[in-house]
Amino acid sequence: MVAILVALTFVAALVIDALVRRSQKVEPAKVYTSVAGWRVPSYPRGYFLTPGHTWVNLRPSGKVLLGMDELVSRLIGKNSTVRILKKPGETVHKGEVIASFIQAGRTIHVPSPIEGMVAQSNFELEDNTYELTEKPYTKGWFYIIKPTNLSADLKDFAVAEQTESWWSKELNRLREFVQIHLPQPALAGSTIQDGGFPLDGLAEHFDQKTIEELETNFLNYRK
Repeated sequence: MVAILVALTFVAALVIDALVRRSQKVEPAKVYTSVAGWRVPSYPRGYFLTPGHTWVNLRPSGKVLLGMDELVSRLIGKNSTVRILKKPGETVHKGEVIASFIQAGRTIHVPSPIEGMVAQSNFELEDNTYELTEKPYTKGWFYIIKPTNLSADLKDFAVAEQTESWWSKELNRLREFVQIHLPQPALAGSTIQDGGFPLDGLAEHFDQKTIEELETNFLNYRK
Protein backbone atom coordinates (compact mmCIF):
# COMPACT_ATOMS: atom_id res chain seq x y z
CA MET A 1 0.00 0.00 0.00
CA VAL A 2 2.85 2.38 0.86
CA ALA A 3 4.53 1.63 -2.47
CA ILE A 4 1.31 2.44 -4.32
CA LEU A 5 0.94 5.76 -2.48
CA VAL A 6 4.56 6.68 -3.27
CA ALA A 7 4.03 5.84 -6.94
CA LEU A 8 0.83 7.90 -7.10
CA THR A 9 2.57 10.85 -5.45
CA PHE A 10 5.41 10.63 -7.95
CA VAL A 11 3.04 10.54 -10.92
CA ALA A 12 1.04 13.44 -9.49
CA ALA A 13 4.22 15.51 -9.20
CA LEU A 14 5.06 14.84 -12.84
CA VAL A 15 1.54 15.80 -13.91
CA ILE A 16 1.71 19.07 -11.96
CA ASP A 17 5.10 19.81 -13.50
CA ALA A 18 3.64 19.20 -16.97
CA LEU A 19 0.71 21.51 -16.26
CA VAL A 20 3.00 24.29 -15.11
CA ARG A 21 5.23 24.01 -18.14
CA ARG A 22 2.25 23.92 -20.45
CA SER A 23 0.75 27.03 -18.92
CA GLN A 24 4.06 28.86 -19.18
CA LYS A 25 4.66 27.61 -22.75
CA VAL A 26 8.39 27.26 -22.20
CA GLU A 27 10.97 24.66 -23.07
CA PRO A 28 11.48 22.04 -20.35
CA ALA A 29 14.61 22.51 -18.27
CA LYS A 30 17.41 20.61 -19.96
CA VAL A 31 20.73 19.44 -18.63
CA TYR A 32 23.79 20.20 -20.73
CA THR A 33 27.41 19.34 -20.26
CA SER A 34 30.33 20.92 -22.08
CA VAL A 35 33.22 18.79 -23.24
CA ALA A 36 36.27 20.47 -24.76
CA GLY A 37 34.14 23.47 -25.69
CA TRP A 38 31.34 21.42 -27.27
CA ARG A 39 27.84 21.37 -25.83
CA VAL A 40 26.78 17.75 -25.99
CA PRO A 41 23.15 16.58 -26.44
CA SER A 42 20.77 17.34 -23.60
CA TYR A 43 18.06 15.53 -21.72
CA PRO A 44 14.93 17.14 -20.25
CA ARG A 45 13.94 17.12 -16.60
CA GLY A 46 10.61 15.53 -15.71
CA TYR A 47 10.43 13.30 -18.80
CA PHE A 48 10.69 9.51 -18.93
CA LEU A 49 13.56 8.41 -21.20
CA THR A 50 13.32 4.98 -22.76
CA PRO A 51 16.07 2.45 -23.55
CA GLY A 52 15.28 3.00 -27.25
CA HIS A 53 16.01 6.75 -27.04
CA THR A 54 12.44 7.86 -27.26
CA TRP A 55 10.81 9.90 -24.49
CA VAL A 56 7.42 9.87 -22.81
CA ASN A 57 5.77 12.87 -21.16
CA LEU A 58 2.62 12.39 -19.08
CA ARG A 59 -0.31 14.69 -19.90
CA PRO A 60 -3.05 15.82 -17.48
CA SER A 61 -5.59 13.90 -19.59
CA GLY A 62 -3.86 10.59 -18.89
CA LYS A 63 -2.49 10.45 -22.43
CA VAL A 64 1.24 10.63 -23.15
CA LEU A 65 3.35 12.63 -25.56
CA LEU A 66 5.93 10.50 -27.37
CA GLY A 67 9.06 11.65 -29.20
CA MET A 68 12.76 10.95 -29.77
CA ASP A 69 15.55 12.22 -27.52
CA GLU A 70 18.23 14.64 -28.66
CA LEU A 71 21.06 12.10 -28.57
CA VAL A 72 19.74 10.16 -31.58
CA SER A 73 17.77 12.92 -33.31
CA ARG A 74 20.93 14.99 -33.72
CA LEU A 75 22.89 11.97 -34.94
CA ILE A 76 20.29 11.45 -37.69
CA GLY A 77 20.32 15.17 -38.46
CA LYS A 78 18.32 17.75 -40.40
CA ASN A 79 19.08 16.25 -43.82
CA SER A 80 16.75 13.32 -43.23
CA THR A 81 13.10 12.83 -44.13
CA VAL A 82 10.71 11.84 -41.32
CA ARG A 83 7.79 9.48 -41.85
CA ILE A 84 5.00 9.33 -39.26
CA LEU A 85 3.52 5.87 -39.81
CA LYS A 86 0.46 5.75 -37.53
CA LYS A 87 -2.85 7.59 -37.85
CA PRO A 88 -5.22 8.68 -35.06
CA GLY A 89 -7.38 5.79 -33.92
CA GLU A 90 -4.82 3.13 -34.77
CA THR A 91 -3.41 0.76 -32.16
CA VAL A 92 0.28 0.80 -31.28
CA HIS A 93 2.11 -2.26 -29.94
CA LYS A 94 5.35 -2.19 -27.98
CA GLY A 95 8.24 -2.75 -30.39
CA GLU A 96 6.17 -1.86 -33.46
CA VAL A 97 7.79 0.63 -35.85
CA ILE A 98 5.91 3.93 -35.52
CA ALA A 99 8.23 6.34 -37.34
CA SER A 100 11.13 6.18 -39.76
CA PHE A 101 13.85 8.39 -41.16
CA ILE A 102 15.16 8.32 -44.69
CA GLN A 103 18.82 9.28 -44.42
CA ALA A 104 20.99 9.27 -47.56
CA GLY A 105 18.75 6.63 -49.14
CA ARG A 106 18.74 4.39 -46.05
CA THR A 107 15.88 3.87 -43.61
CA ILE A 108 16.20 4.16 -39.83
CA HIS A 109 13.28 2.62 -37.92
CA VAL A 110 11.90 3.88 -34.60
CA PRO A 111 9.87 1.37 -32.53
CA SER A 112 7.27 2.25 -29.90
CA PRO A 113 8.22 1.84 -26.22
CA ILE A 114 4.57 1.57 -25.10
CA GLU A 115 1.21 0.00 -25.90
CA GLY A 116 -1.81 2.15 -26.68
CA MET A 117 -3.99 3.92 -29.20
CA VAL A 118 -2.94 6.96 -31.23
CA ALA A 119 -4.93 10.06 -30.30
CA GLN A 120 -2.94 12.49 -32.45
CA SER A 121 -0.13 12.23 -35.02
CA ASN A 122 2.35 15.04 -35.66
CA PHE A 123 2.46 14.87 -39.46
CA GLU A 124 3.93 18.39 -39.52
CA LEU A 125 7.30 16.83 -38.69
CA GLU A 126 7.41 15.31 -42.16
CA ASP A 127 7.93 18.81 -43.57
CA ASN A 128 10.01 20.23 -40.74
CA THR A 129 12.86 18.14 -39.34
CA TYR A 130 14.24 21.32 -37.73
CA GLU A 131 11.68 20.91 -34.95
CA LEU A 132 12.90 17.37 -34.31
CA THR A 133 16.59 18.24 -34.02
CA GLU A 134 16.33 21.69 -32.41
CA LYS A 135 13.19 21.36 -30.26
CA PRO A 136 12.86 17.60 -29.71
CA TYR A 137 11.02 17.87 -26.38
CA THR A 138 8.41 20.47 -27.34
CA LYS A 139 7.77 20.70 -31.08
CA GLY A 140 9.47 17.47 -32.14
CA TRP A 141 6.98 14.97 -30.72
CA PHE A 142 5.68 12.07 -32.85
CA TYR A 143 2.37 11.16 -31.22
CA ILE A 144 -0.11 11.70 -28.45
CA ILE A 145 -1.05 8.21 -27.29
CA LYS A 146 -3.69 6.86 -24.95
CA PRO A 147 -1.72 4.12 -23.17
CA THR A 148 -3.18 0.76 -22.24
CA ASN A 149 -0.58 -0.48 -19.74
CA LEU A 150 1.45 2.57 -18.78
CA SER A 151 2.36 1.49 -15.24
CA ALA A 152 4.08 -1.62 -16.58
CA ASP A 153 5.80 0.28 -19.39
CA LEU A 154 7.17 3.07 -17.18
CA LYS A 155 9.11 0.76 -14.89
CA ASP A 156 11.72 0.22 -17.62
CA PHE A 157 12.28 3.92 -18.26
CA ALA A 158 14.75 6.37 -16.68
CA VAL A 159 13.44 9.40 -14.80
CA ALA A 160 14.55 11.88 -12.14
CA GLU A 161 17.87 10.93 -10.52
CA GLN A 162 18.21 7.83 -12.73
CA THR A 163 18.44 9.94 -15.86
CA GLU A 164 21.85 11.54 -15.32
CA SER A 165 23.79 8.29 -14.93
CA TRP A 166 21.88 6.57 -17.74
CA TRP A 167 22.40 9.51 -20.10
CA SER A 168 26.12 9.65 -19.37
CA LYS A 169 26.51 5.94 -20.13
CA GLU A 170 24.53 6.25 -23.37
CA LEU A 171 26.58 9.25 -24.49
CA ASN A 172 29.78 7.27 -23.98
CA ARG A 173 28.31 4.25 -25.79
CA LEU A 174 27.29 6.38 -28.75
CA ARG A 175 30.67 8.13 -28.85
CA GLU A 176 32.40 4.76 -29.06
CA PHE A 177 29.95 3.56 -31.71
CA VAL A 178 30.58 6.61 -33.91
CA GLN A 179 34.35 6.39 -33.52
CA ILE A 180 34.32 2.74 -34.57
CA HIS A 181 31.89 3.02 -37.47
CA LEU A 182 32.68 6.31 -39.19
CA PRO A 183 34.21 5.33 -42.54
CA GLN A 184 36.55 8.34 -42.84
CA PRO A 185 39.24 8.56 -40.14
CA ALA A 186 39.77 12.22 -40.99
CA LEU A 187 36.11 12.98 -40.30
CA ALA A 188 36.25 11.20 -36.97
CA GLY A 189 39.35 13.16 -36.02
CA SER A 190 37.81 16.51 -36.86
CA THR A 191 34.52 15.94 -35.10
CA ILE A 192 35.36 13.91 -32.02
CA GLN A 193 38.67 15.29 -30.87
CA ASP A 194 39.76 15.99 -27.32
CA GLY A 195 36.55 14.45 -26.01
CA GLY A 196 34.33 16.81 -28.02
CA PHE A 197 31.24 15.25 -29.52
CA PRO A 198 29.24 17.25 -32.11
CA LEU A 199 26.85 14.65 -33.51
CA ASP A 200 24.86 16.56 -36.06
CA GLY A 201 24.06 14.47 -39.13
CA LEU A 202 26.86 11.92 -38.73
CA ALA A 203 24.46 9.07 -39.57
CA GLU A 204 24.51 10.10 -43.22
CA HIS A 205 28.05 8.69 -43.36
CA PHE A 206 26.93 5.25 -42.15
CA ASP A 207 26.43 2.34 -44.54
CA GLN A 208 23.39 0.05 -44.37
CA LYS A 209 25.08 -2.45 -42.04
CA THR A 210 26.00 0.32 -39.60
CA ILE A 211 22.44 1.70 -39.71
CA GLU A 212 21.16 -1.74 -38.74
CA GLU A 213 23.66 -1.91 -35.88
CA LEU A 214 22.56 1.54 -34.74
CA GLU A 215 18.95 0.35 -34.61
CA THR A 216 19.87 -2.81 -32.70
CA ASN A 217 22.09 -1.06 -30.16
CA PHE A 218 20.28 2.24 -29.59
CA LEU A 219 16.72 2.17 -30.92
CA ASN A 220 15.55 -1.15 -29.52
CA TYR A 221 12.83 -0.51 -26.93
CA ARG A 222 14.25 -3.21 -24.64
CA LYS A 223 17.37 -2.77 -22.51
